[in-house]
Amino acid sequence: MKICMLTTTHPPHDARIFQKETNSLVKEHEVTIIAPSAAGGSETTGNVRIVSVKKPESRVLHFLTIVKAFLACLRQDCDVMHCHEPDALLIGMLAGRLTGRRVIYDVHEHWPSEIPFDLGIDAKTLAGRVLGSAVAAVELALARRADRIIAVSESVAERFRERGENPVIVSNYSHTGLQLPPISGGRNHRRLMYVAGSMHLHHGIRECVQAVSSLQDTYPDLSLTLIGNLRESPEEIAGSHPEARIRLTGYLPYAQMYEELNRGGIGLLLFRPDYYNIYIGLPNKLFDYMLLGLPIIATDLPEIGRIIREADCGILVDPADAAGIAEAIAYLAERPDEAVRMGANGRRAVEERYNWGRMEGVLLDVYRSLERSGN
Repeated sequence: MKICMLTTTHPPHDARIFQKETNSLVKEHEVTIIAPSAAGGSETTGNVRIVSVKKPESRVLHFLTIVKAFLACLRQDCDVMHCHEPDALLIGMLAGRLTGRRVIYDVHEHWPSEIPFDLGIDAKTLAGRVLGSAVAAVELALARRADRIIAVSESVAERFRERGENPVIVSNYSHTGLQLPPISGGRNHRRLMYVAGSMHLHHGIRECVQAVSSLQDTYPDLSLTLIGNLRESPEEIAGSHPEARIRLTGYLPYAQMYEELNRGGIGLLLFRPDYYNIYIGLPNKLFDYMLLGLPIIATDLPEIGRIIREADCGILVDPADAAGIAEAIAYLAERPDEAVRMGANGRRAVEERYNWGRMEGVLLDVYRSLERSGN
């Protein structure tokens, strides 16, 4: 089959869309990705053709990205539109009606809460509630017309199941075939790592800096590396704690990100549940930390907490409590054997259960069933 992976918000080489799903699907299908980028243009990476539509700098002009993506879709020769957001789903439905293509909706996020947040609207206000309800209603109406629905987690799938739909779960588990050089002298559990594609204050980075600062006298070699695009100024993040040892790498390509992470000793995942999508989130980076054998300090949220408890691979804390975060860091820094044990538990859990190989089989089966059914 010829597949068009369509996204209006994620970058062309997104970890889930490109690194995982597309690289699995090309084993049995032809795949083109349509995605926004700052430059636009087209390229071929391996067996994957990428068509980038140039996006405007302002989010207010996002509708231009939607129009460009729709026109790009009409130009593609494909059998299936694999859509990754509600507006991408709308494009897929329209293009499908015009060209007879089938449509898969791949739900990564709780969009009724994510979209108001992205627009700077408080979900608790009347405007936020109205917008969230409208997004939910439109998304469900469109999803019901899709040929298949995929969801990233049971929590994301729940609202579709409540309305009679049955999404297939394809989680953001990690690849286990990484070939990284061994760490000389073993892991340094005073080297903290935090990865996020786009870092906001709701990632708890300000509290992380406060925790590191409070421990600096006790552990002078304690450091924090932030991997990703920082949405706040370094001065705002550091606040009154400029003495904290913080290193900013900016965005790193997939392979470089793993190389950088592999130098660390503890993985941080301290999301503040400022809106519902964060509350139920199950981020890629949790499994990346586990894959690399990093003990994890994380927020006790439903999906994240469940995985860490099941695997016994980290410590759960309150992300608003900098003192509690510092206590968890000190606990692992003082107990390297315990840190190694937790890291090994996480690695083993990925190898045995939370690995992309399992999800690849599920994803390919979705497409096989679509081929067999013809609808």
